[in-house]
Amino acid sequence: MWYILFLMLGLLSVGVEVVLVSAWVFARFGYSIKQKPCYTPKTCVIVPCKDVDKYFIENMDAICSQNYEKYRVIFVTDSTKDPAYKSLQNLYSKNPKISIVVSDFIDGCSGKIAALLTGIQYSQDAEVYVFADSDIKPHQNWLSDLVAHLYYDDVGVTTGYRWFFASSFSSLFVSCWNMVNSLSLFFNAYNFAWGGSMAIKKDLFDALNVGEEWKKGFSDDLILTRIVKDAGFSIRFLPACISESPVEGNITSFVTWGTRQLTWMRWYFPSYWIFSIVGAVALKTATIAGFLLVGFGFILPGLLMISTIFFEMLSGALAHSTFRKKMKYPHDAFGHFLSYALLMPVVFFVIAYNDIVSIFKNEITWGGRVYKKPKKK
Repeated sequence: MWYILFLMLGLLSVGVEVVLVSAWVFARFGYSIKQKPCYTPKTCVIVPCKDVDKYFIENMDAICSQNYEKYRVIFVTDSTKDPAYKSLQNLYSKNPKISIVVSDFIDGCSGKIAALLTGIQYSQDAEVYVFADSDIKPHQNWLSDLVAHLYYDDVGVTTGYRWFFASSFSSLFVSCWNMVNSLSLFFNAYNFAWGGSMAIKKDLFDALNVGEEWKKGFSDDLILTRIVKDAGFSIRFLPACISESPVEGNITSFVTWGTRQLTWMRWYFPSYWIFSIVGAVALKTATIAGFLLVGFGFILPGLLMISTIFFEMLSGALAHSTFRKKMKYPHDAFGHFLSYALLMPVVFFVIAYNDIVSIFKNEITWGGRVYKKPKKK
């Protein structure tokens, strides 16, 4: 009786892992998008900025040096006393295509959303809004690639994502965590807009009343995702728009950051969060159970559950290959696939930890402010 039950659970664990590997196979070989159209509307890039790190200037210069003619950049800081404000003033105060403004305070929403809405007020005659984070360093064709696909009527938002190039064990860990959580971007039914690199037409932004919805929430990208999909538009993920993001901090701080991301998801996209928690927690529970079962003599069921480790290593290798192929960066910058494969099972444990901790989170501390879980309507 118990043997049959454990055997079925072992087979189920393997089945789930096969689905995961198959999803990466699709991302690597089956995911494709329409040809890039010739579409170059007037565009405004809005970048909230807070503080200055050692990569800040490089990132800002990359955003301001795009191969795109009709665009301007609006940097938004919390105050004139913020180090970012002074740094930006020194660099770009005489550039007519660049504005540096101070964010308005909007009660009821996050500081980032307030900054984005402030930037929109200075967008003048822009036909497209691009929202970007200050911690990305995009390649020179990032903006043209991101905006071009808004040409298609069914596309509501285009989005890129971040990539961390590993230079140490901690940055490799961060890169693996980030890579795993990008899988859903390749599937239209489950993808999302990523707030560090996303674009939307001004007319659609206004028609969907996004600004008013933003004023009542904390997560700019998840709110936008929900609004756009509810209106029947698609979100187009563009691997060519994935941008380098220099790694700051250590593993501990990143684990805290990961818990915050999954907490946002629980608040705004509970269906996605449930999928994450069932997948990661269940699979890692199966891995631990597999070793226990082998110890108690249930060899085959235990080995089946332990085999999840090897499937996760395979998915890590496939994921690395996928991004190496589809991103617009030199292939030798991605490191060796084996390092990603070997670390992937550990990363799944950390994601399971993030999921479990997020269950109990009803408030988030971010950017010096505390945000409480929104009340259900």
